[in-house]
Amino acid sequence: MRLLNRWFPFEVNPTQWTLIGVLATAEFARTALLVTLLPAFVQGPLRSTLGIAGVAISAHYLLDTAGRSPAGWFVDRFGPRITLIIGVAIEIVALVLAMHAHRPVWLIVFLALMGVGTASHWPAVVTGTNRITPSKYRGAMMGAVFAGWLTGSGLGPVALNFVMGNQLTDRFAFEVLIWADLAAFALVLLLNGPRLREFSSEPRVHHAARGWRVIWPLRVVLPGMLVQTMVLGLLMPVLRPLTHRVLHLSQWQFAALLLGAGALTVLLLVPMGRLADHMGLKVPLVGGFWLAAASLLGLAFLRSFWALLGVGALLGLSYSLILPAWNAFLARMIPAEQEGLLWGLFMTVEGIGLTIGPSVGARLFEVAPQAPFLLAAAILVVMGFFYWAFHLPAHARAIV
Repeated sequence: MRLLNRWFPFEVNPTQWTLIGVLATAEFARTALLVTLLPAFVQGPLRSTLGIAGVAISAHYLLDTAGRSPAGWFVDRFGPRITLIIGVAIEIVALVLAMHAHRPVWLIVFLALMGVGTASHWPAVVTGTNRITPSKYRGAMMGAVFAGWLTGSGLGPVALNFVMGNQLTDRFAFEVLIWADLAAFALVLLLNGPRLREFSSEPRVHHAARGWRVIWPLRVVLPGMLVQTMVLGLLMPVLRPLTHRVLHLSQWQFAALLLGAGALTVLLLVPMGRLADHMGLKVPLVGGFWLAAASLLGLAFLRSFWALLGVGALLGLSYSLILPAWNAFLARMIPAEQEGLLWGLFMTVEGIGLTIGPSVGARLFEVAPQAPFLLAAAILVVMGFFYWAFHLPAHARAIV
């Protein structure tokens, strides 16, 4: 832990690390299911089409999105710990039910139920870490939170890819994910401290008008919340089919591509977060959008494995630029007494993109394998120009 703390300009305490560990472990299970296991399970044992996987992912993120604002309110009322206990327990139940699903409709229902549980992740973890982090260091802290998220999200599909590549049963793959969520539940039980149980002993009343006054100045940045997650949603159900059917990558090459991009992102998130504490929004956001667009075009059309590794590195760099600065900016804008609720509202906007994206991406892939990547790249280019033209860094500093 002392070695990890050397990355930060402040001492990260065990509670913060535990919150990040909960997020990483729970996202390990969720991303492994959605990216690796679900497409294979739908097209294998369920004997259905990839479109069903897209619908299931969209149903999952629909409930995840709808639940984030209530989860944020719950965090403000009862604290991050209780919220995470309930959320992770729901995830475990949903995974057990999905493992026994024999029809596509029930799989869609159980993944939607899982979304109710995963809605607790971000409002609880971000609110919990922010409450115990000095405001001037929140960029670095958000970098650490995203590093944990990406570590879990990246390792999940890779680990399960090897499990399934070794011809083990889908049931065993589900059991691996259930044990991962049980580990997350155990970590939640270790959380302690009054600021994680309840923000204060005084009655907490949320005033809609005040919340609207906070959100209204951010109306021009709301599209970025929607779009960056929609791009992820477009690619989620098609990444594995692309690498196997079109790029013809082996299990080792697919793992190297994911690990390379993910590891670079994780390594750069905290330094980029520290940089974001000293600079505005425009450079990391606009540069990150455009760099991500170029990377997705390369992923769609390049066929050399070594060239794809380079593209993966650029994609990792682009997200390390975008994520910490974006969320540190939002963190500075949210009043402490409405922190959980407003994080939930912002994450609801982001979740809409993840709700729409998978169904669209799966349909486009069936038309042309490159189509989801072309659409994602086009969206990112347009958004980069949008934020560049509106000069948001100056606007943001004026608000802060």
